Amino acid sequence: MKSLGILKKLSVLTVLAVLILSFQVVAEEQELKTEELIKMSLEELLDTDVSVATKTKMTAQEAPSIVSVISGEEIRNMGARDIIDVLRTVPGFDISHRIVYPDHKVNIRGMGSSSMNDKIKLMINGHSMQAQYGSAYLHFNTLPLDNIKKIEIIRGPGSALYGTGAFLGVINVITKQGGDDPSEISVQGGTFETIKPYGEFSYKKDNVKAYLYADYHTTDGYDGIIESDAATDSPIFAPSASREMTSGKEYYTFQTNISYDEFYFSGFFQKLDFENPVGLANALTDEGELDSLYAYGELGYRMTLADKGHLLFRAFYDYAHYEAYFEVFPEETAEMEIHTGFPPGEGIHAGPHSDMSVRGGEISGDYELYPGIQLTAGTSYEYSDMFQVRHYANYNDTGSPLELNGIPYSDFPYKYFPGGKTDISDVANWAEDAERNVVAVYGQGIFDIKALLSLEKGVENLSFTAGLRYDDYDDVGSSTTPRFGLVYAPTEKIWLKGLYGKAFRAPGFLELYTKNNPGGVGNKDAEPEKITTLEGQIGCDFAKNIRGSLTFFSVESNDLIQYAEGVYENVGNMEAIGVEADFKMAFDKYKYAYCNFTWQDVKNTRHEIIEGTTQTQGDFYPGGTPEFYGNIGLNYDLSEYMITNISLNYIGKRKRSEEKMWDGEKLVFIDNREATDSCTLFNASLTFRNFIKGIELQVSGFNLFNEDYRYPDMSTAIQNDMPRPGRTFMTRVSYSF
Repeated sequence: MKSLGILKKLSVLTVLAVLILSFQVVAEEQELKTEELIKMSLEELLDTDVSVATKTKMTAQEAPSIVSVISGEEIRNMGARDIIDVLRTVPGFDISHRIVYPDHKVNIRGMGSSSMNDKIKLMINGHSMQAQYGSAYLHFNTLPLDNIKKIEIIRGPGSALYGTGAFLGVINVITKQGGDDPSEISVQGGTFETIKPYGEFSYKKDNVKAYLYADYHTTDGYDGIIESDAATDSPIFAPSASREMTSGKEYYTFQTNISYDEFYFSGFFQKLDFENPVGLANALTDEGELDSLYAYGELGYRMTLADKGHLLFRAFYDYAHYEAYFEVFPEETAEMEIHTGFPPGEGIHAGPHSDMSVRGGEISGDYELYPGIQLTAGTSYEYSDMFQVRHYANYNDTGSPLELNGIPYSDFPYKYFPGGKTDISDVANWAEDAERNVVAVYGQGIFDIKALLSLEKGVENLSFTAGLRYDDYDDVGSSTTPRFGLVYAPTEKIWLKGLYGKAFRAPGFLELYTKNNPGGVGNKDAEPEKITTLEGQIGCDFAKNIRGSLTFFSVESNDLIQYAEGVYENVGNMEAIGVEADFKMAFDKYKYAYCNFTWQDVKNTRHEIIEGTTQTQGDFYPGGTPEFYGNIGLNYDLSEYMITNISLNYIGKRKRSEEKMWDGEKLVFIDNREATDSCTLFNASLTFRNFIKGIELQVSGFNLFNEDYRYPDMSTAIQNDMPRPGRTFMTRVSYSF
């Protein structure tokens, strides 16, 4: 086993050496290219113009934010399976699994959400995906990639422009428009019986553009073995007979963009059917299901203002349906003598259901008030509601005594409802129907100091950005979020950024209105979470086609909503400092490379009293995120018809939480397990294009070193953590016309 580990490390070093040598070969070959190709810039090759930072177009170097841009071409070349594969290549982004639910947890700079990725604003063409409990929820795992033109990412606060949820970062997925690319049909298939056919139709004539996309995805999912769970060695919960996880999923998506002159319509529909890999109580189960539906329509009108700016009017409606029927404990527990009435083979189930919607409108615009002064402003109104809240179960899952049809049911031990799955909404619903009105106004000014002061010597670019947004919620109060940014480029090759910003996240309906839940109940007095971020960046174009940057960040969040004695409370405080390094090389459309890494130091600064003592918890590492992680990748066209893409994703050790507890004699760590091992994921794809006109074939492999790696379980119930897939493959055949 030791020799195998050494062999793996040597393999990593070998691949790194090959990559470095490849970079050198690429550079030497490019010296032989024509002068016209050499003059191509990184912006032209990698499409780094962005609008997410200011709602106006500018380069990533000019933007008063820390911005990453990933083009659709790059996504296609890497053979990514979902947006998670894409995000793990971005500096500052760390990905893990949420254990109980069938989705991933996205951390930025060591911080994340306790659930549902609700501290990251995910948008499609500027439309926020927030109807489902105020978050993008499952869409980080299911958004299609083949319809993407590019993804713009802000690492850091974005609430000054985008309001709630733009807490740790903003991700804007920009999809294709009619005429951008040919129409295409395709089918993908791979490991775990995965099948995904899709088609896209692209049309453009005169002032009419139309783009339609549809796909279907089904997979049995990874069936790894969990060696122990919350029921292992428990006197009251029996461990399940099978240790295989259930991770199957099925979903289909429709997306469209249609425009005529300045009018446009954007639509999205996705229906999901997921299996839960682990039960709600961290006991392995095999019958948990989660069905979800999300749809939105947006209608807008863009107006040009005398070549000095733009005005946008938009109205939208989002609808989400959530229908879960979780197996909390498997049939082995239900069949124990302590629990009564459960039929053979039936587990212990609970099922929250609800519908949600968001409707509203926005008026926004940008205008060059004076040469060197660009203003952006807007106002919006949103009405959100959660309705048709229902609760189904086959036992009393409320944590309190319950009477149903004149029959009393204790909270423990569990007793089977005679009718099996029963609607208990009238006597013990899991949450309340709720509604919310939000009015917001924001403004931002970009001041080109170089132009305003007629500076020439030693100033290539000097600009100052100031912005402010005010959001008023009729249920949780108001939030005011400012941002300031100074961007200075003394030469064409060097730039510096100094950034300051605040952001907030309003408590969602779950945190406000959950009830009859033994895990915790809502708090109608909960207030918005807050964060303050300081960032500094220095960047350099080392050569015409080689660029690097170093970013320093300091983040302080407070009033984080956490469970405190069974109730959601604003009691959490976190801090993080770190550095991100990012380097890119690009010589033509298919010859480029990248390397990035992140170092971060994260601390929980809540300073609560340790139960059973008079001592205060000091600053401690909360666990679950690596201190160091990074990526390196290369894309190279081996011939006119063949493109190869290889990448390494390194994730350092994930230490356990350093939170302390009193064991009756001394202070000890609550979680004393060893840190999860570091791992290196090696991915590669080989693409054959136009060897037959219109045909493209791609074969992709993931975790080709067959690394045994695991995502940490913060609850400690799954002692050996959550295993992840070994070597897997995907094949895609496409025809464009």
